[in-house]
Amino acid sequence: MAIITGSLGCRHSDLTRVKKTQRALAIVLGVIALGSAAFFLYWAYVVDKYGQHLPLKEISVGGLTREYHLFVPATLTEEPMPLVILLNGGSAGSWRFPQQFDWQALGEEKGFIIAVPVGKLVPPNEGAWQLNSHAGAYHDINFVKAMIDDIASSNTLDASRHYAVGYSLGSMFSYEFACQLSDRFAALASFAGSMPLAQKDCEPARNVPLLHIHGVLDPIIVYNNTWEWKSWASVGTMHDIPGLIDFWRNRYQCQTEQTTSFESETHLVYDDCRQDSRIEHYRLTEADHGWPETLMGEPTYTVLWSFLNRHALEPSSP
Repeated sequence: MAIITGSLGCRHSDLTRVKKTQRALAIVLGVIALGSAAFFLYWAYVVDKYGQHLPLKEISVGGLTREYHLFVPATLTEEPMPLVILLNGGSAGSWRFPQQFDWQALGEEKGFIIAVPVGKLVPPNEGAWQLNSHAGAYHDINFVKAMIDDIASSNTLDASRHYAVGYSLGSMFSYEFACQLSDRFAALASFAGSMPLAQKDCEPARNVPLLHIHGVLDPIIVYNNTWEWKSWASVGTMHDIPGLIDFWRNRYQCQTEQTTSFESETHLVYDDCRQDSRIEHYRLTEADHGWPETLMGEPTYTVLWSFLNRHALEPSSP
């Protein structure tokens, strides 16, 4: 009888352990399910808040499928329309550009088209946009040219008024336009970027007017120091921001300098440059890497558009 009792006790103990294991497993699965649900809800929130909403276009460039988002004003005119390209930073994915809804409202009002290209990590890149473009590494430059041609195939573009605005890595990529696409862009503006100290191929056909904004407290693209781009050997050391501005104003041989201050912001204008060009710089002493909503008390997007809109390419010779 004792043997039977012992056997029943063992079975009861085993059953208890099984139930405890099942309860623990149920708790773990419940936590995973709740975590997954929370993640998907958060991701849905992020996509809704920051995700790109404009129609997605696809083109093939050099054997690669490339994408861009496009805004065309609802009210079209018979006049050719300017094109504004907004260059995102980071992964340069399908995310809205800072103040993009404001840009779209302005595009509707002023009658210009907006394109938001999607970056692609193409080895040996360490970023979504190719920097220090050179022979054998023009895939992103070729993409931009093909994108413009694709937009022009179904819209009437004003070829003399193509502009770009870049943020962070997009700002860095915009300087590739100044080097490689000076014959296609009338003016460029950017925030929180830089460019390589040693450019492999930067002999622009014309001096593109440039506007650069930067926060002195930026912890990512440091204002006063040069810095190394990880192990991306083809990019190397990047300019500090005063050095970046000096590089372009010396190259353009600008003769005059004007300074205007407003609260914690300083606006520097370098004028009387070769080829009727111009360099502008907004130094924000209390700003970091976050996109500024205003400049000198005005909405940032309107300040940038005012700068861009002053410039146009000279008509091509027949």
